This record gives sequence, structure tokens and C-alpha cells, in this order.
Amino acid sequence: EASPSSEIWRIIRTAGDMLARTAIRRVRPQTGALITVRGTKDIEKVGPNCQIREFSKGRPISPHVNIYKFPVAALSSITNRVTGCLLSVGCFGVGAAAMAIDCNIPVILDAVKTSAPAVIPVAKLCVAFPLTFHYLGGVRHLVWDHTLKGLDIKSMEMSSYVLFGSSAAISVVLAAISF
Repeated sequence: EASPSSEIWRIIRTAGDMLARTAIRRVRPQTGALITVRGTKDIEKVGPNCQIREFSKGRPISPHVNIYKFPVAALSSITNRVTGCLLSVGCFGVGAAAMAIDCNIPVILDAVKTSAPAVIPVAKLCVAFPLTFHYLGGVRHLVWDHTLKGLDIKSMEMSSYVLFGSSAAISVVLAAISF
């Protein structure tokens, strides 16, 4: 009859053998190392194209963002950050072009207005939406910071919908106005 300690050791050995046969791998993607699985003769080269190969086989690539449904509050937060970055890059680009290239921005804008007038409303919308969204998002955060109201999930969701809608409406109005 087997003692309890010998039975435990048998289970440990069996589990260790199973792990060794199926899960021992060496992966170094940056060097293009070879992956070998103990107990098989399969050898697979791993390199920078490993994710492309896995994607072509229909396997999801980590992190697989498509499985998540972001709340509207998270989307408005992400949009606020993206619009802030776009405004910063745009202002820096126009300022750098004005200083480095020694170009006259108002003259360039007048030339675009006369040569491609259909582009003007689209360009105005591309500037107006980030500006209004980021501004109104900042006002919303100031209200949250100073009143500590509207921080529950329902209020944040509602204020996010209002933020998207009002930003879109104000942007369309600003794009339609001709100066």
C-alpha cells in the first residue's frame, strides 16, 4: 500500500512531466530566436513578424481592444486628450512654419481661399471641433473640480453626450460662418 507522501510525489512528478512536455519554451523576439517545445519536433522562428503571422492565422493580438465597449465618459476623456494634442501640434506647426520658413500665414490662407474655396469649410471644421471640444471639456472639468457635482456614472455619461453634441453643433456653426 502506498503511503500518502509517495502519492504526493507521484502527482508532483506527473504534473512536472506534463508541464515539461507542453510548456517549456525560450522566446527572444528581438533576436529572432527559435522556439522549441519539449516533446515535439516543432521549431518555429520568432521575430518581429510574429504578431503579423499570428494575426494572419486569425488569432487576436494582445491587447485586443476590439472586445471592449468603452463607456462614453472614457471616449470623451480620450477625445479631450487627443484634441489637446492636435491643437498643440497645429499651433506649433503654424508657429514654426511662420518663424523658420519665414512665410506669411495670412497670405497663404488668402491664396487657399481663392484657389480652393470648397476646402475652407472643411478646414474650418477641422480646427473648430478640436478647439470647441477641448475648451468645453476643460470647462466641464473645472465645474467638476470646484463643485464636486456630476461625478456619478449617470451624470458623467449625460455630460459626455452633451459635450459631444454641443461641440459638434458649435463647430458646424463656426465652420459655416464666413469671415
